[in-house]
Amino acid sequence: MPRPIRSLLLCLCSLTLLLATAHVQAKVSAAEAAKLDRELTPIGAERGPSADGRIPEWTGGLPQREMKRGENPYAADKPLFVITAQNVAAYADVLTEGYKALFRTFPDYKMIVYPTRRSASYPDWFYKATKDNATKVELVNEGYGFCCTAQGYPFPIPKNGTEVMWNHIMRYNTRGYRGYVNAAATAADGSFVVQRDYLELTYVYNNVKSTVESLKGMNLYAFTKTVAPPNKAGEAHLLHVPIDRIKDQTGVWVYNNSVGRARRIGEVGYDNPLFDGLMTHDQIDMFNGPLDRYTIKLLGKKEMIIPYNSYKLYDPTLKYKDIIRKGHINQDLARYELHRVWVIEAEVKPGFAHRYKRRTFYLDEDSWIVHLQDMYDERNQFWRTAESHSIAFANVPVVVNGVQVHYDLQSRRYVAINLTNEEREMIEYDWEKDPGYFTPATLKKFATTSQK
Repeated sequence: MPRPIRSLLLCLCSLTLLLATAHVQAKVSAAEAAKLDRELTPIGAERGPSADGRIPEWTGGLPQREMKRGENPYAADKPLFVITAQNVAAYADVLTEGYKALFRTFPDYKMIVYPTRRSASYPDWFYKATKDNATKVELVNEGYGFCCTAQGYPFPIPKNGTEVMWNHIMRYNTRGYRGYVNAAATAADGSFVVQRDYLELTYVYNNVKSTVESLKGMNLYAFTKTVAPPNKAGEAHLLHVPIDRIKDQTGVWVYNNSVGRARRIGEVGYDNPLFDGLMTHDQIDMFNGPLDRYTIKLLGKKEMIIPYNSYKLYDPTLKYKDIIRKGHINQDLARYELHRVWVIEAEVKPGFAHRYKRRTFYLDEDSWIVHLQDMYDERNQFWRTAESHSIAFANVPVVVNGVQVHYDLQSRRYVAINLTNEEREMIEYDWEKDPGYFTPATLKKFATTSQK
């Protein structure tokens, strides 16, 4: 797979997903949609606390305000308990198979669990659009697309796994962003190499100015290029990503300095390897699809311990060497909380092939982000796990699944992506360009011009 394509999707992109389903789910009734003003939050989570009170009531998330880079709104929180290899059995019912495997593989692995903070918040116009979607949006083209909206979570009250996964793909990431992200792929001895990428991305879906007509079936436009290390630098890519990638073709162009011109190439997806084979292409953004090779099943909701509000992992005073450790990241920097999650199981359909025969996804109810994913090999044996350390930016506001860690338990290696600690500036959110900016003619200039 061309290297810079991975770069784009290392960040907080919500690339569109082609989901297959056995039937088209109808929109919900006005009476059911009214729950979004009462027992449900504006995006469809349970508003009230858990029965035992460990998960509190959602009261609006972090209030919108200015936040300085590196600020941790929950820095004063004290841990509730620490899970170790010695006491992990006591927490088996709230841990994924992936976490249990990490404890079995690494005796020093631990999870520091803090009070649950339901920090997720979004703009008011986005809440309104999401509520409107409940009574008008439905799947089309066997689930590979949906209609009829240009903003908001498409399915705040989902009825099947396909609708749940669409909410992850089409979540709010602002109008777009630009900046640098880094990925550290480790060796078994703990050594690592950092890859630095620059990207510029504009969303069409979830832009407050978009309409169903002006959307023209598009999700996003992007430029991306690898700038370091030298042996990986030199290529840039342009992407035109539609919402329904079965009906409409994804546009991908590549520019290579040695060739000196842009050329169009075919779309790459599914299980093509990334980062020395530590990830597959469709693991970018925790999952970006397509899912047409899978049968998707909604298993329901469950209370689970997941990464959440891990502000320490974004601290600009840290170096990447402070985060990367042999076998796993520095767990003193990770924060875990108890949250309600949607559980999705995807299994390869008969007659189709994928290196992951089965996958289990865990989506946070307050953000629809895939926070955890367990993967099984072609023999249906557990193989890999991935986690997303999300944080909420109250100044935007938006929830970002930035730092992600993808573990291969067989090789005892991993890759941590979307690291920004050593960058002079954070990603610039709410950045946008007109779609006319993202052309093959502009790709050469983007590839050969130094950015900020």
